[in-house]
Amino acid sequence: MKFSIEQVTLQTALAQVQRATATRVIQPILGHVLIESLDANTLKFAATDLDLGIEVLVPAQVQQEGRTTISAKKLFEIVSKLPAEPVHIEVMGDSQLAKIQCGSSVFDVKTLPADEFPVIQHFSEKKGVQLRLAEFLRAIHLTAFAAATYEVNNVLGGVYFKLDPSGQMEMAATDGSRLACCKETLASVEGLAEPLSVIIPARTLQEFSRLAGSLSKSDLYITLEEGQISFQVESVYLVSRLLDGQYPQYQQLIPENYQLMAVADRQSLIRSLERTAVMANERTNIVKMTFDNNQLSLMAQTPDLGDSKDSLSIDYKGDELKIAFNYKYVLDALKVIESDDVRVELNGGLSPTLFKAKDLENFVCLVMPVQVK
Repeated sequence: MKFSIEQVTLQTALAQVQRATATRVIQPILGHVLIESLDANTLKFAATDLDLGIEVLVPAQVQQEGRTTISAKKLFEIVSKLPAEPVHIEVMGDSQLAKIQCGSSVFDVKTLPADEFPVIQHFSEKKGVQLRLAEFLRAIHLTAFAAATYEVNNVLGGVYFKLDPSGQMEMAATDGSRLACCKETLASVEGLAEPLSVIIPARTLQEFSRLAGSLSKSDLYITLEEGQISFQVESVYLVSRLLDGQYPQYQQLIPENYQLMAVADRQSLIRSLERTAVMANERTNIVKMTFDNNQLSLMAQTPDLGDSKDSLSIDYKGDELKIAFNYKYVLDALKVIESDDVRVELNGGLSPTLFKAKDLENFVCLVMPVQVK
C-alpha cells in the first residue's frame, strides 16, 4: 500500500476516528486505526472499541491500493508534529512496517494485519430515516449533558430518543439528580413508517456531535438494526450499540404546576453563580440561593477556606424561598438554554426545580435541590 495525503487532512481524520479506539486495550488491534484505499483518490480511516465505530472518508493520492492498521495514538502523535506538507506513507511488503515520510522526517512504524481489524457493521440507507442534521444536533446539545457519566452501560448513561412519522421528536436524559428534556417538531422526516424509541449511549451522541458539528446543513441518515444504530452524514459514518432496558418514566417527574416563579437574565445569573461557586465545597458543590423581593442572593462556603456571597436583581414577587443546589447542575442547564432570560419554576426548598427559556416550552431542565442543615 502506498499513498500521499496532506498533513492537515491526515491529522483531522485521525483526530476524528481515534476517539473510538479502546482506552483500555485488551486486544492490541483495538488501539489501531484501519487505513484502506477505496479508489485512486479516496482513503477510509476507521476505528472501533467494539461498542462504538467511526469511519471517515478523505481525499488522497493512492499510488498502490491496500489496507493496513497502525497504532492510532502513535500515528496521531507523529502526524501532529509534522509540517503542513504532503505526507507519504508506504507499507513495506511483508515487513509489517509503515514508512512515513514528510519533509526531512522519516518514521518506520510497526503495523498489524488489516484482517485482524473488527468488521464495522454497515446498514442499508433504504431501511433508514432521513432528517435534518441541525435539528438532531440541537437536541443532543440540549439533553446529553444530563446523562449519567458513572453508569455508562446502564440506561441512565444513555439518552432516550423517540421519533414518530409525523416529525415529533423527543430526547431526554437523566442521571437521577437532574433531567433534561427536549421536544421538537421536525421540518421533515423521511423513511419512517412507525414510531421508534431507543436508548442511545450519551457518549455515542456526543462523539457524533463533535464529528458532524461542521456539517450542520446536511441531511442525516439514521438506521436501526440488530441492537445497533448508525448515523451517516456526508463522509462521516458512526455505528454504536444501543442500551437495553426500560427508561425511567421521566415525564412523571416534571411538575405540571408551580407555586413560585422567578425570571432572571441568563448571563447575569451564570456569572453570579460562577463567582459564588469559587468558595463552594469541592466535594459537594453546594450553592445556597434565597429568592426574595426581586432579588436572588447566593452563598457558598468551605469551612476550612471561607465563604462567598453574591446577588442579582430578578423578577420575583413571591414569599421568601431558600433552596440549595449542586451548582454544576444549574450551570449546565443555564448554558444550554437558548434565550436571554431564564424562567425558574419552584415548589419549595426540597421540590424539583425547573429551568426553562422564558418564552419557550419545548425544553426543560429539572434539577433536584440538595438538603442542607
